[in-house]
Amino acid sequence: MAGVSAADRRAAVEQLGHGMAQHRNGQLGLAQSHYQRAVKLDPGNADAWHLLGIAALQGGQLPLAAKHLRQCVTLRPGFAEAHNHLGVALRRLGRHVESAAAFADALRARAGYVEAAYNLGLALESSGDAAGAERAWRDCLDWQPGNADAATNLGNLLRHQGRVAEAEPLLEHACRLAPDRAQTHANRALLLGDVGRHVEAAAVAAEATRLEPAVPTWWCIRGIAERQAQDSEAAVASLRRASEGDRADETARFELAIALHETGAADESRALLARVRPPPGTAERLRWMRALLLPAIPRDEAEIDTARQRFADGLAELRARLRLDTPARLREAYQAVAGFIPFHLHYQPRDNTALQRAYGDLVATVTAAVAPQLAAPCEWAPGAHGGRIRVGVVGSQFMRHTVSRYFNDLIGSLDPARFEVRVWHGGIRDAETEALAARVQTFTYAPGDPLELAAAIRAARLDVLIHTEIGLDPRSQVIASLRLAPLQCALYGHPVGTGLPTIDCFLSGEAIEPVDGDAHYRERLIRLPGLGARPRAPAAPGDARWFAEAAGDAPLLLCLQYPVKLAPSFDAVLAGIVERTGVRIGFFSREPALMRRFRARVDALFAARGLDAGRHLVALPVQSYADYLAGVAATPLVLDTPGFSGGGTSLDALGLGTPVLAFDGAMARGRQTAGMLRQLELDALIAADGDAYVETAAVLCRDEARRRELAARIAERSRRLFDDEAPQQAFAAFLEREAAGAG
Repeated sequence: MAGVSAADRRAAVEQLGHGMAQHRNGQLGLAQSHYQRAVKLDPGNADAWHLLGIAALQGGQLPLAAKHLRQCVTLRPGFAEAHNHLGVALRRLGRHVESAAAFADALRARAGYVEAAYNLGLALESSGDAAGAERAWRDCLDWQPGNADAATNLGNLLRHQGRVAEAEPLLEHACRLAPDRAQTHANRALLLGDVGRHVEAAAVAAEATRLEPAVPTWWCIRGIAERQAQDSEAAVASLRRASEGDRADETARFELAIALHETGAADESRALLARVRPPPGTAERLRWMRALLLPAIPRDEAEIDTARQRFADGLAELRARLRLDTPARLREAYQAVAGFIPFHLHYQPRDNTALQRAYGDLVATVTAAVAPQLAAPCEWAPGAHGGRIRVGVVGSQFMRHTVSRYFNDLIGSLDPARFEVRVWHGGIRDAETEALAARVQTFTYAPGDPLELAAAIRAARLDVLIHTEIGLDPRSQVIASLRLAPLQCALYGHPVGTGLPTIDCFLSGEAIEPVDGDAHYRERLIRLPGLGARPRAPAAPGDARWFAEAAGDAPLLLCLQYPVKLAPSFDAVLAGIVERTGVRIGFFSREPALMRRFRARVDALFAARGLDAGRHLVALPVQSYADYLAGVAATPLVLDTPGFSGGGTSLDALGLGTPVLAFDGAMARGRQTAGMLRQLELDALIAADGDAYVETAAVLCRDEARRRELAARIAERSRRLFDDEAPQQAFAAFLEREAAGAG
């Protein structure tokens, strides 16, 4: 710069040297003093302005840092590092557009400048330019594939856009690049949760908590994943740690309340829900949960009745208070619908038709307001296109699951010359998934936002849409509550009427529906022949040594049902069987917390009748599927439950020739096993009430010859359950009839 002597320039360089030495020693104040002397001596020294700006930046003096760095790049426009540091200062000041311009200048000054490209991505994302941020981070990874930060940020960006298939390999890559960084594992766990791979998500989140056990956020992410993986007991422990580690984390407390409810701790859950402050965007969901939660393991029949009245009152209050007049209220109401389902209502041995209908109306009101374009009547009629019948099928259980076991063949067997079948699957993928995908015309993996999926389904202009398991999760109810096809039907993957005004037909099995079954549905009931499906037979049994060890010196009967199916009325039946026979009864403890609550209830009844529950009721460890089947084949008798009977478990037992004792329920969900037995002409194994059930069990436990005779008859006839083609033929005929408008 003109007017600066050579001596001043030399002195300025000397001051820079002193300043850099102090800077290296962490003495920012002293360093800045030397740098200031340098710029006074030589105002045209860009390096001095750069170092002065860096010192101010490191000292948190952001406006001053930006001022000094601007002076630097004015003096030397090609100084790439100075442009980058100016961008950092501006970004920290919240001036993201200016910041992005500075990083772009850095990249113009130096092609392939990785740090500037990474920072440009941060600035563009903060300014709302997601596409620009994506380009910047992709450039960064092209130039430096091992950049864990760029992989993480790009993966997170794509995840938030719902592009999970693109995001997943990036977040996996970040974990490989930075295996000791907890944040990378937490990010990947969140993505795995998005796509329904909750067991994997829990394991990945556990690695984050191992690396940084003092960070409550990682415990919260882990607890949510464990809860969604149906490991509620582990979830409670993780979420307690999260909420204790950060008393202000209302999300952790909210999720803890949900997990407590799922372990059967209904009272503690309700008490916590009453105290928790709703995390942002969850106020309506919290209101729904406070109003509608039901006990998983009720203490007695009276508690069921009390809970049902509370549920009915809560529904009425929610409907009266519902406001959908602002975007914020619409978002909150949608989060409630997408985050809650009255799952435990379905397991109460009562007629739930009216309650389901009221709940269905509430759900449909919300989704119609949130997505009116997806709730409006379809502007096309079935079959109007004149081609093959367009059948859409949507669900989340087209993997190894009872739903796929029942219905994959029903769907896959539709004649491609007559039907164009499109399947949308929101769950995990396995060999069962791929087998179905190979049998249909279009198979789409769609684990993301249910409204986006609903829009894609509506755009397909189907003739008929089939839902396989409405009621198993909130996602299914969101999609089912919209009008995506002229005719919308439900299969009985969850054998409960949906209550939704948008489902036109409920496809069930003639063998499982009572005479008055139509009254149990809002939908038009379609009785397909037999079981209404062609389920798959069980695989070959494995090793039964575990069963022999568990049985000991007394006959070991098996009850294969999930604890929520063990209604209070069943306790006396179990006690009656033990009193009459002295047998032991085994239960698989898939949910230890729920099983403990069941045992607390039933043990009290056993004690009152002078029975030792500890001797006669056995908690069995979960086995591999093959070894579980070996135990089912070895037991003298399987005990089915009242109210909500077995489905896949009863197919297992009967497919292996093992007698199953069943109730004749009032509604289809309590008649599945009875329907199978009727198909096999084994009505003697169907009890009209608890007394008859106990009597039949006592007779069979005493009479080994009778059990062998029944087992032989079951083995001789069991293929009737698995080889019946009549349901498939009737299903195809129903679709053709409805598509022709003759329904």
